[in-house]
Amino acid sequence: MPPTQDPGLPAWLRAHRTALGLRQAEISEATREHGGPDAHITQSYLSRLEAGSRPVHALTPARQDALRRALDISASEWVARTGLPLLGPPPGDDVLSTLDLVRVPVRALATAGLPVTEDNASIIDHELVPARDHRPGMLVLEVNGDSMTTEAGGIRPGDRIYVDPGDLDLREGRIYVLHVPGLGLTVKRLRRFGPALWLTSDNPDHPPVKPEEVTVVGRVYFHQPQGQRL
Repeated sequence: MPPTQDPGLPAWLRAHRTALGLRQAEISEATREHGGPDAHITQSYLSRLEAGSRPVHALTPARQDALRRALDISASEWVARTGLPLLGPPPGDDVLSTLDLVRVPVRALATAGLPVTEDNASIIDHELVPARDHRPGMLVLEVNGDSMTTEAGGIRPGDRIYVDPGDLDLREGRIYVLHVPGLGLTVKRLRRFGPALWLTSDNPDHPPVKPEEVTVVGRVYFHQPQGQRL
């Protein structure tokens, strides 16, 4: 079964292009410059990607990488947002930078309590995070529930997520780690239904919630599937 695309992804691509001040034709030409003729994405196809009538995962890996580079999207943000894997360091990247690793403690995504970086007793492992994906004060949490699991995979129990505690602005469609009284620490996707913001799960078996009180721990910007440790 093909993966399901995040419905907010087309608008995310369009927003990146708009922020660069570029037309679709210019991004199209940039994909050719970054990846060569085999990675070129035509302007008409890019238009369909931004309209959501064509999914990003239908692109070849070479075209996916060329689009990421043309839109100036970091590897970690691309993976976190699209769920599409990078097959290795893209051509032209500094290979030495991929070997620069930062050792970060891993904590379990517990059902209660906030993750505290000074709490050494809560450390269950360590993750070697590439320097390009490391962020100041970042948290690496191991997921223990299935609320974000989908038929295509999603975030499964045992997977690890990288959390940026400096990114606390709640935005539609993004995934956050939050602490909800009575619910504890949880991973949820933010959705707007009418004027209200709701915390939703990618797993349809888990209903959305609209808590009266919530503490935002940070935004999930990278997902490390189980079995794909560095």
